[in-house]
Amino acid sequence: MKRLVVLTITLMTFLVTSTFAWGSALQKDVVVVGTESTYPPYEFRDENNDLKGFDIDLMEAIADKAGFKIEWQDMPFDSLIPALISEKIDIIAAGLSATPERAERVAFSVPYEISLSTFIVKKGNNSIKTVEDLKGKTVTAQLGTVQETYSKGLEDVHVKAFQKFDDCVREVALGRADATLMDKPVALKFVKQKDFKGKVQIAFDQEITGAGKALAMNLEEEKLISAVNETLEKMEQTGELQKLKEKWFEIE
Repeated sequence: MKRLVVLTITLMTFLVTSTFAWGSALQKDVVVVGTESTYPPYEFRDENNDLKGFDIDLMEAIADKAGFKIEWQDMPFDSLIPALISEKIDIIAAGLSATPERAERVAFSVPYEISLSTFIVKKGNNSIKTVEDLKGKTVTAQLGTVQETYSKGLEDVHVKAFQKFDDCVREVALGRADATLMDKPVALKFVKQKDFKGKVQIAFDQEITGAGKALAMNLEEEKLISAVNETLEKMEQTGELQKLKEKWFEIE
């Protein structure tokens, strides 16, 4: 009988501990937010190596309004979802598209932005104007992105994937790839960056997914998901979300 009581207590302790472990991000002193800092205007590092961008301002505002502190973790884009699932981070704020495939693994907030994707080519290359023109060509994309998935689905297109978008654009500027694909707000930033200005140009826009950009959290984090969604919806209603878009997103 004594052994049964001990086993029962052990089981109850395990269940309580497990319940606490999941859905407890808001009980922590600091909520860890993962991002990847080579994707302006969503997230990038300025001349002082400080994180800046739309997602940075958005997440800081959400945390302030919802009443929790955050800490940023900068890592490769393709490491973000694995890091979230393994609880190394609590939220992803990285221009992440809320695709159905990803939604099987993580919980998404309400979408906060939708944009087209854009192909960038080397300056002076006017032969690539449609997807059909990419046949037999080499396209670069960032590892783990919807742009990589889309590019790999194109007929007779060779895809080179890199962890950083800087490297994707550099391959095009150096003539080692014919085009690179990224979100339009990001493309507009890269063609004006000091390292690439005058070396690359916009080729054409392409809708690759109907999924909007959203913040990602673990499926079990119901309280955190609710807090983030309620705050996002209030920011939409008050116009604060639109002001952030006007601050960071350029008009071509």
